[in-house]
Amino acid sequence: MANKRIRYGTNTLAFVAIIIGILVLVNFLSSRRFFRADLTEDKRYTVSKATKNLIKSLDDIVTITVYFSTEPAEVAQIRRDVKDVLDEYKAFSKKLQIDYIDPSALDDGEKQELRFKGVNEVQINVRGKDKLEIANVFMGISIGYSGKEEVLPVVQSTANLEYELTSAILKATTKEAKTIGFLTGHGEYDINAQNEGTQQFRQLMDKSGKGQYNITTVDLQTGDPVDPSVTTLIVGGPKQPLSEREKYEIDQFIMRGGKAIFLIDPVTINMQTLQGTPLPTGLNDLLEHYGVKLGNNLIADHRSHDNVQTQRGFMTVIQDYPYFVKIRSQNFSKEHAVTSQLESLTLPWTSSLETLEKDGIKATALAKTTEFGQSFQGSYNVMPGTQIPKGEYKVFTTIASLEGKFKSFYAGKEIPAVSTPTDDEAEEENNTDSPNEETEERTTITEGTDTQIIVIGTAQVLTQLSRNSVDFFLNSIDWLTQGDTLIGIRSHTITERPLKETSSFEKGFIKYLCIVGMPLLVILIGLIRYMLKGRVKRMVETYGSETSILS
Repeated sequence: MANKRIRYGTNTLAFVAIIIGILVLVNFLSSRRFFRADLTEDKRYTVSKATKNLIKSLDDIVTITVYFSTEPAEVAQIRRDVKDVLDEYKAFSKKLQIDYIDPSALDDGEKQELRFKGVNEVQINVRGKDKLEIANVFMGISIGYSGKEEVLPVVQSTANLEYELTSAILKATTKEAKTIGFLTGHGEYDINAQNEGTQQFRQLMDKSGKGQYNITTVDLQTGDPVDPSVTTLIVGGPKQPLSEREKYEIDQFIMRGGKAIFLIDPVTINMQTLQGTPLPTGLNDLLEHYGVKLGNNLIADHRSHDNVQTQRGFMTVIQDYPYFVKIRSQNFSKEHAVTSQLESLTLPWTSSLETLEKDGIKATALAKTTEFGQSFQGSYNVMPGTQIPKGEYKVFTTIASLEGKFKSFYAGKEIPAVSTPTDDEAEEENNTDSPNEETEERTTITEGTDTQIIVIGTAQVLTQLSRNSVDFFLNSIDWLTQGDTLIGIRSHTITERPLKETSSFEKGFIKYLCIVGMPLLVILIGLIRYMLKGRVKRMVETYGSETSILS
């Protein structure tokens, strides 16, 4: 009996030892090979692939210092959320050093040094017992690399933290920022305009703000080539036609491997009368040669569009506005990095595009209307509430990308001369070289290296500073300038969930199903139940009487 107990005890100890050994082995392996499952649709709790690639490729230690107050509770909660995000970062790279400092433990000199870095105290409202108080707290993060430092002064939530943090790491570790050039001289979008919208937009791109790039303007009216430092050229809604020499310089920029975004307005709108007239830019032949034909029209989408507010007397009326075409998730290209994670984008007063087959060029329709798109040409009355003439409905492409080795539009042609100045200008420039002498020194590049172009049927996305339009435009710049580095991170934060568009028939069917169908269903269930009870009662009466006779 004793031997049996010893044997059983030994087996139990061996079993426990094996279990402990398995747990130790699993813990050891999981520290090196781990697995996470994120069941949310947009994977919002998972560090994006772009972030993983960046932090895995670090060649030296990046120090992330978190300056967060531990009190009050509201700030402590955000601090915990920030720590969860940084733990994800740490899990994918050994080159990250993360330190947490409570600024309340610092002396006055250290706090002053912290403020000098750009991490300042902010005031927040704290709900106490029966009153609202104001607390001064620190909520900043600094990123240091090889003597360079980038600062996130205030982190109030983790909704966009991954993008801001990875962007800051990229800025700190990038040795030289790339340059984005905005074409000027034809009434284009002015990146230097002193208005709130443009300044906000610039801050998101400019390296001096939250962005990754140096921003400059490009004037081609003098006949000089695009500056070699410019990586991507933005042609943002010219209001006057470009000269042949300016088009030539853009063509040669692309032949040298430069990237370009063309935002072309099809019409010019009088904002007082909302009447539109065709807007020639002189770019049609150039873009058609590359692989995109401009529709020179205006598109309305009767299924997917925004609403606008209009004033009728003392009343504000919300009306459908098919000329503000709204591209939804299912109408974006899901294979392209720029649009794969976008959920919606409004294109005001947009034209259609047609992609053409060109040798060595890959053309992709990035955004399309629904099958209820309609095209208009000629004069345009875009006043809300105006009856839209009936016409053919079809799907139209509104944004397209081109990739490959482009052939020069000016191959086999003479180099266009610089536009002739007026008499007064000529008298002032008598001592300058003549156009002929200038062009004789140039040699046209007839075939370029691999590059990319994006064409958009409207420039109004630059003035619509909604979250979706900003994300789309910055995605486009990121893809052209530095590949997929930041695109997946920015799109990672897009959370719009619009209701699915339904037809009038579907709406009516659902309406009458609820009003009439549900009461009829209840009545039908009641009748069936009543009939079944009657049947059971008759069976009981019949078989019950027979049983009593037999007994």
